[in-house]
Amino acid sequence: MSEQAVPLTVLWRPGCGFCRVLFAGLERHGIAHEAVNIWEDAGARAMLNERIGSETVPTVLIGDAVLVNPSVTDLLERLEA
Repeated sequence: MSEQAVPLTVLWRPGCGFCRVLFAGLERHGIAHEAVNIWEDAGARAMLNERIGSETVPTVLIGDAVLVNPSVTDLLERLEA
């Protein structure tokens, strides 16, 4: 699945093992995504704190949905719905 109806954005930070796992799964399934490093994007970091009250990554934004540390399976199900 390389095309999707809604944008998928992954908020991440360097050194995050959970982020590496998620990115590997996204690549394996050909899921297009935008990666935003919260340590380099103060606006993304502020939005993350406002929406979930922490800087937990990976956090995936799909439309209005905010998914904290989702599995690739969770994302595939969400994208296919």
